[in-house]
This record gives sequence, structure tokens and C-alpha cells, in this order.
Amino acid sequence: MAIHFATGNENKIREVSNILGIPLEIARLELDEIQDVDIEKVARRKAEHAFQLLGKPVFIDDVGVYFSAWNGFPGTFSKFLQDAGGNGIILRMLSGERDRKVMARCVIAFHDGEKVHTFIGEMNGVVIEKPKGETGWGYDPIIIPTGESRTYAEMGEEEKNKISHRALALKKFKEFLNSKEPPKKI
Repeated sequence: MAIHFATGNENKIREVSNILGIPLEIARLELDEIQDVDIEKVARRKAEHAFQLLGKPVFIDDVGVYFSAWNGFPGTFSKFLQDAGGNGIILRMLSGERDRKVMARCVIAFHDGEKVHTFIGEMNGVVIEKPKGETGWGYDPIIIPTGESRTYAEMGEEEKNKISHRALALKKFKEFLNSKEPPKKI
């Protein structure tokens, strides 16, 4: 049975499909994204809106990146910072900072037709001074996860998909799906 995933991000589609290992139906929806510092609140609202538009059980994936030196900024606004200048602007803004700690949080929000369930994965790491690695996307070339010596972009997709914040959230989501009856067809 396929499950609906609301996204237009091809990188997310590939990663989520590889991590979950189940058929996905991609719902390319224009979703409202409220502006709030609480990523779980943002994700819940997006899942509710996706369900309203699709009328079927659906999940979304939202990520926030929290830099210690900036008291957690950009957090839920990390996509906007990436869009504004990518890793180059982030590295310029962090130049001279001693505190290079970062935490990435992924929230999977699943609307089952009755309510929204959320699953959170977190990864701590450090931001390096220059991008490294040829694979990955987004922040992958500039973050080394705690306990590792390479960036996600140096690890490659298969290794990254075992330890990332997204992988941790999706593992919880998959356990939930495996423990429940299939969602009702609406």
C-alpha cells in the first residue's frame, strides 16, 4: 500500500523513499506555511492543510537547523536562509565564530484522516569552515554529525540515511505505521 507524501522537493522524495522503503504517492501541493519558532506547530499545520487539500491520509517533512552561536537561529526559518544564499552565506556569517555547534531537527507530521501524529528526529553536530563532499544537498557539505569525522556530503546517501535527523524521525514514523491498521481509505 502506498502512502501519500506532500512535497515538491525531489531530494526529500529520494531520501524519504530510500529510508522508509515503502511505496510513496507524491502529492505536489502548495501548502500554507505558518511562521512560528515551534517547528512541530509548523509541521502540524502543514499536515492539516495537506489533508484538507488531498482528502487522504498524508504526511509532510519539515526541518529546522539551529545554530548554537545564534541562539538557535535560523531554526524554522532555515529554508529561507538557504534560499537567500545557501551554505556560502551561512559560512560567511559564522566566520570568526568559535561556537560552531548545530542541531538539526526533522518533524514528520502524519494526518491519518482523524488527527495529526508527529515524529521527531534530532542530530547534533558542528559546522565546518569550508564545504566538503560531493553528495547530498542543503546543509550536507558543511555539517559533521557528532561522533563522525566526515560531513554528510562525504558519507554518501546510504550512510547518511542511517544516522540523519530525517532518518531518526522516519524510523519512528515507520514503527508507528507498522503498529497500526492501514489508514482508512477516504
